[in-house]
Amino acid sequence: MPAARRTDRIGSPEPGRLGPVLASRLHLHRMRENARRVPEGGGAMNLLFLGSAASEAIPALWCECPNCRKAAALGGRNLRRRTSYLAGGSTLVDFGPDANWQMKEFGIDPAKIERLLVTHSHVDHFNPVELLWRSENFSVTGRRLGFLANAAVIAELDARVRECSMGRSLDALRLDVRELRPGVPVRDGELEILPVRASHAPKECALNFLLSGRDESRILIANDTGWWPEESWELLRGRRLDVAVIEISMGIRMPYAEERGFHLGAKAAIAFRDRLAELGAVTASTQVAVTHISHHVGATHEELEAYFRPYGMLVGYDGMLLGRA
Repeated sequence: MPAARRTDRIGSPEPGRLGPVLASRLHLHRMRENARRVPEGGGAMNLLFLGSAASEAIPALWCECPNCRKAAALGGRNLRRRTSYLAGGSTLVDFGPDANWQMKEFGIDPAKIERLLVTHSHVDHFNPVELLWRSENFSVTGRRLGFLANAAVIAELDARVRECSMGRSLDALRLDVRELRPGVPVRDGELEILPVRASHAPKECALNFLLSGRDESRILIANDTGWWPEESWELLRGRRLDVAVIEISMGIRMPYAEERGFHLGAKAAIAFRDRLAELGAVTASTQVAVTHISHHVGATHEELEAYFRPYGMLVGYDGMLLGRA
């Protein structure tokens, strides 16, 4: 398959070659430049990576492994926050423990966020505490926020509100809550959301998302999943994607690279891309990137790029911008 078109908007040497301090400063500059390029509103469907790590982040907070030490030394794209995205300039996808930091680092104005989509309730993707500060007890918040998620996420947020806010309901947070179900499309403003059943969390219906903008662009977000059930593949049949993001939590080392259970390894992610191509969803013009990268992967960003380059796949990093301008 031809290589996906690269959209690292600012070309320059690989950050890891510049020394950790300069590399990190250059990487931060790139991230902020990319954030400024994301248009406001739900029309043009860009996807900005706010985080690209698995649950521990890289380097992991308490970890002394060689991979975390190397990432800290190299800096730049080797430093990864928990996986999250900004789609179309107004839609947050997932809201984990790095959310506040991500908003500040990328210069995102929370008042311009129209909706929050949550894939599932695991703590690296959903931190309800940060939403509690929307209450009038803590913040001046004039605008309501769409909150779209599965039943488990909504129940988790409701329980936390009642625990911490003296029995007050979700409405105290100025949220417009909508439950998402796999295969049932939802339109919210100019954005269409098609929830896709993921293979990830046995105790809830974890979701992946197909996002469609008014310009008919489509973005698939498929992190935190193993191999999809057949019903999920069929939802993508014939839907041509501009961007497809696929997870690689299990890394590039054998035998984990072939893992297809609750997460994907690198070889499984390549097969996942190929299956989407068979269905007519991935084409020669689709940008395909991998994300949800664990420190257990045991590879630097540059090494991951070398691994996926022959397959025409990009390696996600914090600040990467994909999609239409």
